[in-house]
Amino acid sequence: METSKGMPERLEDALRDGVLKRLPLTFLPFVNQQLHEWEFLFPNERRSTERLILYIEGLSPNESAELFSNLVRLEDKMGVRRWQQFSTEEQSIQNASELARSPYFQEWRRAVQAVFDAAERNAVRDDSGVLKPRNRAIVLEIPASLPVEETEAWQHWHGMGRPVKLQPAASGSSQNLPGSVLAGLIAQAAEAGESSLRPEDSSEDSRAESWVIDGARSLVDSCLTNAASAAPARAILLSYTKLDAYRENFSREMNTMRKNLSDADSVYDHLRKVEVTPWCPPEIAADAAVREFVRALYLSGNGAVLFGNSFVEWAASEALRRARPRFLAARFSVRSKPKPFTGVAIFEDPDRVNPLPTVDDNLGSAVDAEILAAYIWLSAIRYEEYRQSTVCVCVAESLAEAYLVAPPEFALREANQPMAVEALADSLRSWLGVRG
Repeated sequence: METSKGMPERLEDALRDGVLKRLPLTFLPFVNQQLHEWEFLFPNERRSTERLILYIEGLSPNESAELFSNLVRLEDKMGVRRWQQFSTEEQSIQNASELARSPYFQEWRRAVQAVFDAAERNAVRDDSGVLKPRNRAIVLEIPASLPVEETEAWQHWHGMGRPVKLQPAASGSSQNLPGSVLAGLIAQAAEAGESSLRPEDSSEDSRAESWVIDGARSLVDSCLTNAASAAPARAILLSYTKLDAYRENFSREMNTMRKNLSDADSVYDHLRKVEVTPWCPPEIAADAAVREFVRALYLSGNGAVLFGNSFVEWAASEALRRARPRFLAARFSVRSKPKPFTGVAIFEDPDRVNPLPTVDDNLGSAVDAEILAAYIWLSAIRYEEYRQSTVCVCVAESLAEAYLVAPPEFALREANQPMAVEALADSLRSWLGVRG
């Protein structure tokens, strides 16, 4: 049973009983922010936060003190209680700066992770063993407009999988692998009246089970066209190009800040609260959690505001970290060459401040995509869910080749002949338990 706030009743009971009083000072910003933003969290994040708090609530005072002993010891060494501007309500830039300046920062991070690991181990024990692995798939696409060098295409994968040749597309047919797989997922979802990725025996919210992240817009547009109204309800669709208004407004606000931490926190606080719905395309405007996902992505200062391929890599990595989807598709795109004497580092729009014409950088974009595709897979295998039962396919269209990382059970793992893209899509759909 859940309360009107959307939190499980047991979690609210623990909060009313004062469980947060047991937390060390540097643990409070994260936990309080998660609780304040509960309605914007994905199911995986809610479960993780709930497991942590209920685990702590179930400990005796001595057990709780032991759990946090290392963290409290480090806080004393860092002098946290003397930091006058440390916020316990949210993870601010000021907080991050104070923590990162400490010589004990890395040790502190490990101590924090140890607490989360203990909560996760306890959750496994409560569930009577390790949860049954669920087959997952990640499909990455480097489009034909990005000329990948055959001798260098897969060097960043360091032998984690193997390259496979693809058959040429039949006349009039599409080589859109991520779109083909997703179409099968959405079609079965529409037929079943619920998400095809949702476990049959689970009541879990499935809205974040499949993601499509596009460095331009063609892949997202094809999903919306092919599945009509079913797609937004069945997959989270993020297009760099369709988010132009969102990015432009964020860039404008970011460039108002002076170069000091207090002003940065003030601007970021404004951006955390500003109404972003008018800046969003319909498929994002309708989902508060996705709107806030994009907001957090743009606030993280990682290049996602400026470059489509950075947006693809960071959005995919954050989706994997926060939502743990069963299916993720990402397509890279062509970016423009950076213009000289423009404020890229401070999110300045180069087209507004430099009159030189925009020039596509196909070669540079291809290099970006080669590296960032491998980074997405490395991000995935940081998490236990993706290490054993995940198929990852990265397609380089200009080479008619794909790189395949797959467990032994995947049907096409050892195939030696060139694969038809539709055969690969069929195999991925089968892997996910979806009819073609």
